[in-house]
Amino acid sequence: MPSKGSVKKSAAGKEVVEETAASTKKKVSTSKKAGKKQLEELATAEVQTELLPAKDEDPNDEPSYEELGEETAQIIVDDQSSEDLDLADMEDAFFGPEDSPPQDERLGRARDLVQEGQIGNAIELYRDILADSPRNVKARNNLGVLYDELGHPELALEQFEAAEGIDPQNIEVLTNYGSALAVLARYGEAEQLLLRALAVEPDSVVARASVGILNFRRGAYVAAELELRWVCEQDRESARAFYYHGETLNRLGRFDEALVALERATVLEPKNSRAFYTLGHLYDRKHMIEEATLMYRQAQELQRK
Repeated sequence: MPSKGSVKKSAAGKEVVEETAASTKKKVSTSKKAGKKQLEELATAEVQTELLPAKDEDPNDEPSYEELGEETAQIIVDDQSSEDLDLADMEDAFFGPEDSPPQDERLGRARDLVQEGQIGNAIELYRDILADSPRNVKARNNLGVLYDELGHPELALEQFEAAEGIDPQNIEVLTNYGSALAVLARYGEAEQLLLRALAVEPDSVVARASVGILNFRRGAYVAAELELRWVCEQDRESARAFYYHGETLNRLGRFDEALVALERATVLEPKNSRAFYTLGHLYDRKHMIEEATLMYRQAQELQRK
């Protein structure tokens, strides 16, 4: 879900995190990169008292890439979070305003902060809301989405687990919780939660996309392709679904179809370096050297940012 990308830390960035780890109230800039740095400060403070035990991630979960040399190999990304999602995709994982009472005007402000790229400030605000109202399912869900998006799946699981305990029939929570477990290769638990979500709403596009991605991670490519094809037909704007559908088709050897799906994914999410890399591989297979080189270069440039 979680539904609804991660940045390499430079040496200078690490120094900033170390210097500011004691303060979780530092004002962040409006850039997403700055928001990620502040999240590290917040997560460091939480880990000492709240972090769930870390789970080992199966390195075979995600699409693997052939090495094309020393520099190209650096574009492989660590997908412990939903890094194929940009802020627009994250809207699917967030509650809408009508989903869960009681209302709190701070929830609207937190969503605005996310849209402005002030992720660290949004996290602080959600935590303030939960300090006042620990049973606020909407705040817990949305905080979990942010943690997951920014590469802290254990912190995300803590929020989703608490939200599910409060509202066990909430489809957004079930889908996000299941998706976070799938990233950590806890496939059986993830499947149970996603099936519960589909029992509540059988035609949920977001839940079925998560089922398709779960099947992809498990290596059940035929089942994944069926689900993801349906999702792409229903929602032509889902970058997440088109990306994983393209990767699934690639694994099935349906290269021309994979090319079409991944091209659509890059239009919907131009910052997805993995989609560009796989496109380069597919163009290589077709002996389209210029196009392949362009795709590899684009992937490398995105990874440097």
